[in-house]
This record gives sequence, structure tokens and C-alpha cells, in this order.
Amino acid sequence: MTSRRFFFNSGMIRQNLRQHCWIAIIYFLGLLFGLPLQMFLGGNPDTPPQPVDNLFRASGDLTMVFTLTMPVAAGLLLFRYLQHKGAADAMHSLPLRRRHLLTTQLFSGFVLLLVPVWLTALAAGLVRTWDGNRFLYSGADVWAWGAAVSILTLFLFAVTAFVGICIGLTVLHGIILYILLLLPAVLSQLALSHLRAYLYGFPDQSGFRHIDNWSPILHMVNVNGSPFTWSELGIYAALTVLFILLSYLLYRKRQTETAGQALAFTYFNPLFKGGFMLCAMLISGTYFAGMRSGQTGWALAGYALGAVIGYAISEMVIRKSWYILNRKLPARFAGYALVLGLLLYLPVSPVTGYEARVPDADKITGVYAGDNYYWGYVNPQNAAVSSLGSDTFASPFGGVDPFTSEPAYASAVRKLHEALVQVRPGEGESRYKYSQRTRLYTFAYKLNNGRTMTRQYLIPLAGFEPELKAVMESEGFKRAEYVLPQLDKPLASIQLHSIIREAIISDPTEINEFKALLKKEILNLSFKDQTDDTVSLANINIIPEESIGRSYSFMNYDWKPSYHELGAWLERKGYADRIKIKADDVLSAELAKQSRDEILPDGHTYDPAAHLKFAQEQGRSVIIKDKARINDILEIRRGYAPDDGTYVVFLKYKNGNGDYYRLDAADLTPELKALLP
Repeated sequence: MTSRRFFFNSGMIRQNLRQHCWIAIIYFLGLLFGLPLQMFLGGNPDTPPQPVDNLFRASGDLTMVFTLTMPVAAGLLLFRYLQHKGAADAMHSLPLRRRHLLTTQLFSGFVLLLVPVWLTALAAGLVRTWDGNRFLYSGADVWAWGAAVSILTLFLFAVTAFVGICIGLTVLHGIILYILLLLPAVLSQLALSHLRAYLYGFPDQSGFRHIDNWSPILHMVNVNGSPFTWSELGIYAALTVLFILLSYLLYRKRQTETAGQALAFTYFNPLFKGGFMLCAMLISGTYFAGMRSGQTGWALAGYALGAVIGYAISEMVIRKSWYILNRKLPARFAGYALVLGLLLYLPVSPVTGYEARVPDADKITGVYAGDNYYWGYVNPQNAAVSSLGSDTFASPFGGVDPFTSEPAYASAVRKLHEALVQVRPGEGESRYKYSQRTRLYTFAYKLNNGRTMTRQYLIPLAGFEPELKAVMESEGFKRAEYVLPQLDKPLASIQLHSIIREAIISDPTEINEFKALLKKEILNLSFKDQTDDTVSLANINIIPEESIGRSYSFMNYDWKPSYHELGAWLERKGYADRIKIKADDVLSAELAKQSRDEILPDGHTYDPAAHLKFAQEQGRSVIIKDKARINDILEIRRGYAPDDGTYVVFLKYKNGNGDYYRLDAADLTPELKALLP
């Protein structure tokens, strides 16, 4: 009755195919709609066919909807008999060994799921040269798509089968399955948030796609912008084989009587309780710590609450009852809480030496300091994601080495790092209470052992001027922070624009002159120039030739008042008059002094309109229309901040727009002071 060679029963396979063929039909129709049909419905009909290097970029989101659901549905239905005692008894009473029965169910699922994928790949290959197809791709792209979807389909089906063998309830089977598929990314984000909250200097790496890709679900949802690589598919193929082997091992040991229980194997109970408690503690503790930054009491209360809730829910699920109280429960809870508490505390405890660690100078081969490391150099596609091929995406950070090997610069960064470690600015409750006079810098050291050590600090400008000056005035800092290598690339144009005007430099000779002057001005920037919050005269948008026809992450610059040579060049060429804001562009200016005594609504401390309205109600504001005084304001305006003793000013332009700025008392001219009430 059973083939001794292939371990499956043809009669049961035919029965499975007849009973569950609707899964294959829905999967095939869904994939057919998600890929071949979208070749004609998607894209822009008014443009030539768009080349794609991966078919997921053409319509990955639609195909993944069905790939995420149909393999799971097949696994739930084919192994549903394990969660019902009568069905389990009936199936296991057949003259089949368990390994034969499992092979039959797995093979049935493979046929139901792989045939639709291969037929869809065949259809995508056939329509490749048809008129009306709005995408250009090769036969190799079709083969790669078919292989990727086949591997992902088998992986999801194998995981569903494995979880079904370990679980005794159908509803719990599906819930736990999707939780496990999300768990790698979610748990990683929670762990990173925990480390970020309690390790001084731990970098904030949340929100990056490489972490999301640790979850099969999130990676499949984002497959348009981040297609699966062959190495990732190889990992999923290996995991598929592993889950199938584990399924054979556990299915042989599974007791039929466990049908209807939450977990089919009692030795999974501690793992389930501990994992559920850990996730609950991280979620609750991170939430409370985020809502009350720096207040340890709230954070501890959050972890304790999460531990109680997590343990109670896990006990209820395992026992399938609300009644979980007994004499042993407090001791068991204390044991779990102690182990998990140590697991959370030890990585952030002083015994690791993480917070005080500064690499020795002789171990450093390259160093970086600045605020572009993670979003720019490490993961530039966070700034812009292409919906087409990878060759359509470009970034000014691409191909640029952020590390500098200059010993003097490395020494300056180490001295700043050592000062921060010793003083630890922002420690405790004031960790996030600095004013705008701060810098969030990442320090990255490339070590001689091949590793990279990174730290991130919120640095107040006050108190660290000598150390910051030595770092920020170094050429290595400016080269990486301002991405100066992009100024060496061929440029299509340079756009200059202020709030109300703009101009474009397109002449190649002028572009080269402008680039040379801008680079010179940036290299000559002093510490004061880089930290001064005086409003720039205009914004400078660099448009490289490589950005044409691509999704591009632009790196722009400011025309600072300290750029004297560049300003003189712009004046000489006539661009300055075309973009600078003049007094004639301003309809009026309303000026008022700011004070700590102002009574503002909650959440409006940093709202300039609220400060100005409060001053108006007290009769402390003045409206200025004199062009000479407005010109004085344009010369001394700064970025807005609610600093005590400064002035808030609202400039209303003739085009109907307006902006708020700050004026420092020391910058006010006698004529402006005379106008104040």
C-alpha cells in the first residue's frame, strides 16, 4: 500500500488534492493577477517600457499577499487533524507509519503550492515579448522570481507544519505561527530600544530596513524596495530543510492525546512562558521608559507589570483556563522573573564595560564622527527607495569611504569621546532635555581586527567647545559630514533657492567655478560658523548627472553668511539679487520679547505663534513696516528657539507666506530697540 522508496500513499495524496485543490486554484489566480496581469496594468502607459532587474519590483506586494497566506492555509488544513482527537485517532489508525503519513501530507502540500508558482512563472515568461507589456526583463529574471517564490512558499509551509506538530489547538496554531514569523524583527527592535535606553552611547539603529528584513513577513511586505538576495534565499532553503527534519523527529514522539492541548510537548512550556514574559517585559518596560525618560522608577514598574501580565497570560493559554492561582505560582513566577531580570540587566550593567570603552589609538585604522553615519553611509537607501531596478537608485554617499586614517583627527575624536565618557552629559532625567544647542553625533572606529566600534551621543555645545572645535575644524570631519566627494562628480545643474525665489546655474564653466568656491568655503568653516544658527541666505541643491532619471538621495548645502568669496562670486554673476530675500519682499514684521514667565498651553513651549499671541494679548508686540528696520531684521535673524530674553519675529511676505525667527538681544540695533514697547 505504501511505496517503500518514497514513503507516501498515492490514494491519500489524491484525496488531499481533491479536498484542497481550491487552495491551488486561489493561489494560482492570485499570482496570475499579481504578476503577469500587472505587466499590462502597471507602469506608465505614456512612457517606454521600464527595465527592472527583479520581477518583485514590478509587482511584489500583490504576489506576497498570496504567498504569505496560501502556504499557511495549506499547512493549517493539511495538519488540522492533529488538533482534533477524533481525527488524530482516525488518521493514526491507518496502516501507515507516522513518517509515511507525514511524507504524504508534506508532498500533498508541495504539489498544491508549487504548481501554481511554476505556472505563473511560465505565464510571465510567455508574456515577456508581448505588445503592451510595460516592463522589460529577461528569462533569467523569470527563473529567479520562480525560484524565490518557490523557496518562500516551501519555507512558510514547512514552518506551518512544524508549528502544527508542536501545537494542539488550530486557532493557537495560526496565531503563534505569525507571531514567530514577526518575532525576529520585533524582538530585535525591542532589545535595541532596551539597550539604547540604559547603555550610555548605544547608537539608535531603529527604523532601518536590514532589521525589518529579519522577519520573513516584513521582508516580504517590503519586497518591492528590498528584494531577496540569493544568500537570504539560501538561508530560507536551509531553514526549510531544518524544519522538515525537526517535524519528522517531533511527529514520531507526539502523543495523540495531546490534541486539544495548547502545547503538544510539555518541555516547550518553560520556553513559551519565558519567551512570552520577555516580550511583555520589553514592550511594557520600553513604553514606560519612553513615556518617562530617565525616570528609573517608572521603567522598573513597566518591567514588573509586563512580567506579571506575560506570566499570567502564558499560564492561561497553557492551562486553557482563567483559574491559574495555586500555592506554587508565586515561587515559579519569582524564578522566571529572576532569570529574565538578569537577562535584561546584565547586558546594560557596568560589568560589560561598554559605556567607558574607548579604543586605543594603536588599534584604530580609521575613524568617523558626524550625524550621517547610519542613514547616509551605512544604509543610504533609507533616504530614498526606488520602485524600479537597483540601477535606478543613487546616493551621494555611494562609493564614499566615511573613515579617515589621519592620526591627528583620530586623536581629536578620541579626546572628545573620552571627555563625553567622563562627564556623561545628559545622564539621568536630563538626558533628553537639552536645548537646540546640541549635536547628535555618531563615532565609528574601524579597528585593526576588522571590526567597527560605534557609539552615539547627544553632545551639548556648551562645555565641550575645545574638543568639538578640534574635531569639527578637521578636514576629515568636513569631508565626510558635508559629503565633499559629491562636488567632484559631474553636475547637471546647481539650484539656488530661498523662501520666495530660485535660480539655476547650468553653464558648465560657472558650475565648476561654483563647486570650487563652495568646497573651499566648507573646508574653511570654523567651529563658530558650523554651530552658529544664523539663517542661511539661500539653499544650494546639487544635481549630479548620475541623479537624472533615478531615485536619488540628495545632499544639499546652505549659503552661509560666512561664505564671503562665494557670496562675492554670486553678486558678480547676478545670482545673489535673484535669490536673496530683500526688505521689499516683506510686507511687515511683528516683533515681541520672549520670557519664561509666559503662560502658554501645554505642548506649546516651542510654538512661536503661541509666544507671539501671548505678547499680543499683553500689548508687548510691535508691527514694523519700515524697510530699513526690516532689512536690519533680515541681517540678524536666527533659527527660532524659545530662549528666555530673546525676541520672536514673524515676517509676512508679499506672496502670502510667512516665517518665524529669533532675534538675540545683543544683535538688536538701537533703532529696533527704540520701537519696542
